[in-house]
Amino acid sequence: MPSKKGEPFRWDGVVRLTHWGLAAICIGNLWFNEAGEEWHEWLGYGAIALVALRLLWGVTWARGYARLDALLPSRADFRQQAAEMRERQPPAPGHHGTGKLAVWAFWLLVLATAGTGWFQNTETGFELGADDWHEWCTWALQGLIALHLLAILFTSWRQRSNLVRRMLPGRDRLPSGQSENA
Repeated sequence: MPSKKGEPFRWDGVVRLTHWGLAAICIGNLWFNEAGEEWHEWLGYGAIALVALRLLWGVTWARGYARLDALLPSRADFRQQAAEMRERQPPAPGHHGTGKLAVWAFWLLVLATAGTGWFQNTETGFELGADDWHEWCTWALQGLIALHLLAILFTSWRQRSNLVRRMLPGRDRLPSGQSENA
């Protein structure tokens, strides 16, 4: 949804909740909890619940850029992204083409990681080597997280726009005459 004049674009509360909730779960389960611990398993279930909440939100009450249909990339999205990067324009609200692909990749990879974590504890999953799948998913997820952080830093620098602010809580107004890019 377009932001009001003088106010930077911010994602809605459910989008921010699911984003930071998944970030906290990934940090906890990838770097602090041991595999097989009860907390590790419960956080995995929490990750599934947060992705489900975000998907449900995206097809029901979400508006504007938070709707799932707004996250389907098009050729125009990639052309706009290239033009914004080339001309160092601030990014438009929402996600650009590669950002839309990344959102879907994150959701699918989080679900695959949590799903293989659960599956490896079943008799069939154990026999099929789901523990190897789960480990592969965790490495892929860490790579995607690193790529996400680098993309945020690069895009914020290249386009002179604070993309992190869009995902932080609050509704601060900028001083008159100052743009979101400051």
